[in-house]
Amino acid sequence: MSSDEMLGKAEALFRRQQAIGLFPGGQLVVRAQGREFLNVSAGIARGLRPWEGEPVPVTDATPFQVMSASKPVVAFAVAVLEDRGLLEVERPVAHYVPQFGREGKADVTVLDILTHRSGVLVPHLWHSPEIWPDWDRVQQEISNARPRYRRGTLAYHPWEFGWILGEVVRQVAGRSLPEFLEEVLPESLRSLRFRIDQDATRLVARSYWLGPKSYRIAGQDVAARFEENNNAPSTLTSLIPGASMTTTASALAGFHEMVLAGGAMANGVRLIRSETLERYIRPNVSGFDRALRSYLVLGRGFMLGWLWPHPYGWWNSRQCVGHGGGLCVIAFGDRRTGAAIAMVTNGNKGMGDVVRRFAPLSSLIRKAFPRLT
Repeated sequence: MSSDEMLGKAEALFRRQQAIGLFPGGQLVVRAQGREFLNVSAGIARGLRPWEGEPVPVTDATPFQVMSASKPVVAFAVAVLEDRGLLEVERPVAHYVPQFGREGKADVTVLDILTHRSGVLVPHLWHSPEIWPDWDRVQQEISNARPRYRRGTLAYHPWEFGWILGEVVRQVAGRSLPEFLEEVLPESLRSLRFRIDQDATRLVARSYWLGPKSYRIAGQDVAARFEENNNAPSTLTSLIPGASMTTTASALAGFHEMVLAGGAMANGVRLIRSETLERYIRPNVSGFDRALRSYLVLGRGFMLGWLWPHPYGWWNSRQCVGHGGGLCVIAFGDRRTGAAIAMVTNGNKGMGDVVRRFAPLSSLIRKAFPRLT
């Protein structure tokens, strides 16, 4: 089977998944070496629920809330500060954010946060959207929290990752994370937005919960108020780094294409030294995660593949580096083939669905690329 045929099969499978109701709408983009090989839009951005009005079709410009698929972008901002000699990740967070050191957190390092080994989880914040618009209040809640696990315990930080590192960036760079990234990223990647204006919220695809009435991750019921919390304008206009970025599959694929190129854009403009970025995308830690209750291989803010079935493919995705978002988004780069892949949807069901839905698509696309690159 030719490369074009395999990519055609991937597109047909993506459209079929949408047609049978696995997700209401989505985008699939594949890039490599400055070229776009696939750009697919399917289904509806909103209008699934009767009270939402007429369905609105997805286009390639429709922004989606990509949730934790934003964590590599947060990590990239930290990496740039490290690359500039302004930050040392082995130092305690409290060196940069003094109030963070309260309640037994004085020794927690920036690297602990990047690799989800700080033990700092603040579950009551996950269900407090009324606090999210107040950055200083969020920081106060985190500073006053005691670690849930001993430092060094692998326990994924769903929201804490971005809130803590976002404050580190703010203290070191002297401006907010979105403002710093506005300076660092080229125009083609500035649609990776961590906070949007009120008027722009009506353009964002709605996130839908399609799974069971109760679904627990890290001991918390993520199904409860899922659509209410994730689609609230106050959520989209708040700064929740690492958990609430709005963007397109095209921008996500472009970001991971840059990562695969060692921090350089296709036009040759370098954003970061490759040796610094390499520390973030190679394996840093692996093991059973106490929060997600699953095995993980992690870089610094990036999730890596492994030998067994993974959203990055059915088999041997160890050269893949990226991240998932919620239970509806996968974006990664394949270091073996040079393919940067982003699959962005608005249907959430559960962890098992993520693998069943994305693994066959990832496998088809990755198989196409040895013949293309």
